[in-house]
Order: sequence, then C-alpha cells, then structure tokens
Amino acid sequence: MRVKLQLVMCNDQGDEETVTDVIILNKNNQRIEHLGLTLAESKHLLSTLQRHLLQQQVDTFLDTCSDCPDCGTPLHLKARSRRSFRTVFGTFQFYSPRLEHLTAHDARPHHFDPCRLC
Repeated sequence: MRVKLQLVMCNDQGDEETVTDVIILNKNNQRIEHLGLTLAESKHLLSTLQRHLLQQQVDTFLDTCSDCPDCGTPLHLKARSRRSFRTVFGTFQFYSPRLEHLTAHDARPHHFDPCRLC
C-alpha cells in the first residue's frame, strides 16, 4: 500500500493557498509489525510538518510587518539575518529581514527587526 500525506495551507477565508507533499510511505501489510507508523516515520512526519508550519507562520508574520504602520509604504530591506527556532522536533532556521523604517514624524531612518524577541 502506498500512502501519500499532503499539507494544505488555507488562508483565513478558507481558500487553499498551498498544497505540499509531506511524506510518501510504502507500507507492507503482510505482518502485524508493519501496521501503523514506525518511530522513524512518525518523527520524520512531525518534523516535516513542523518545518512547513513554522515557515508559513514566519512568512505570514513578516508580511504583516513589511509595510510602514504609519503610511503603509513598503519598508526597505537593510539586511537579512538567519534565525533559529527550537522545537521538540529539532532546530529550524529561517531568514529574518532587517527593515529600514521611516516614521511620519521623523525623517531619520530607524532599523526594525520584526523577529527580534525581547
């Protein structure tokens, strides 16, 4: 038996945005030991799901921070840095932009890193 698991990401309105093949398993049903997922298969499945979910959440968050909150104009990219996020399924890395921000009250550029945690 061949099992193909897909991850479907939907927007807030319920429309499908992305469909990603997560894992394809070839399962043997001839012995009782072959039933279900092995520990290695389940770890790989959960790690892959976590990576895709984390990347989608980071991308969605960064989309909300990429425009000036005062005037709505896109912020200029100053630099990119690599960030690490630790989970029980491993450490995942993603890129975080460092954006140059101009406020409506002040013409001096301010640096804004949306992924900097306090």
